[in-house]
Amino acid sequence: MKIVTNLADLIGNTPLLKLKVANQNWNVYLKLENFNPSGSFKDRTAWGLILAAEKKGDLKPGMTLIESSSGNTAKALAMLAASRGYKFIAVVDKHAPSDKLNSIRTYGGQLHFCTDEEDKEGGHLVDIRREVAKRLAKELPNAINLDQYDNANNPLAYYHTLGPELCEQLDQIDYLVGTIGTGSSLSGTARYLKEKRPETTVIALEPTGSAHFSPRGHGYHISGPGYPPGAKLPKNIDHSVFDQHDTVSDAEAFNTMRFFAKNKGLLFGDSGGMLLYYAMKYIKNFEGPAQNKNMVLIIGDGGESYLSHAYNDTWMIENELLDLKYEPDLKDFYR
Repeated sequence: MKIVTNLADLIGNTPLLKLKVANQNWNVYLKLENFNPSGSFKDRTAWGLILAAEKKGDLKPGMTLIESSSGNTAKALAMLAASRGYKFIAVVDKHAPSDKLNSIRTYGGQLHFCTDEEDKEGGHLVDIRREVAKRLAKELPNAINLDQYDNANNPLAYYHTLGPELCEQLDQIDYLVGTIGTGSSLSGTARYLKEKRPETTVIALEPTGSAHFSPRGHGYHISGPGYPPGAKLPKNIDHSVFDQHDTVSDAEAFNTMRFFAKNKGLLFGDSGGMLLYYAMKYIKNFEGPAQNKNMVLIIGDGGESYLSHAYNDTWMIENELLDLKYEPDLKDFYR
């Protein structure tokens, strides 16, 4: 292990874990992004946005960072703001998960909850939060909105880090599977892989009910990936680098998360549950010759921020999501 003097130097170079699966023709690897300092791949987003703004001269010492996020991006920005002497304000709404809000506060970040008046302006909460963040950045002195949704430096952060890391760790990547929220992590990583290894198949996953690939969506409980129906899609989503797309339900993702925690000692967030369930389904239903295929799953974060819902028996039962029917198949496949 190298010695570093800058917290940002700990971002990236995350490990790759190979899982044992029933089908010996396939190798399933987990890119464990929960090993980043704040616990998710959004450290790459936060550092990429901050570094680009500093180099451009838009971000100077003592300024305030403002971002619409109640999740991992806000947590990562709060961490880096604390380490670099900035103030940070996360614009959130009433649906923000308490575990992640507590993490933001712990790093010294402030929370701006959208008021009832702002909520009544119409539109979707995610769009309202974005507009409030932009407005606050104009109203407050020495403030900047980094805009993770449309800022091209977000996918570039993954193009320059996560993509090259995967190519260094594996000589052959047949399938890259990731979830999409703002679209930046998978878009940037996939673009790099497509340039270096055009034969790689990229699969984008969203929660059942999300509207990335279909305008007809509905509510869902998965809090990381996905985008609500009718909301303005981020410019950072690059559909040209996705070969396939599919959905995973709340129940499939959450029960898979719980299975891995209790049976494998691996605590992942909801995106991890989505990916691991999908990998099992995809490989079991794969048609055609397959020999020594390598599938990489980008595990976005750990499960510590999901203890109050997906890992909480009472919450799962109240929302009619706890279902043991998934366990036999998971146990048979992930041996």
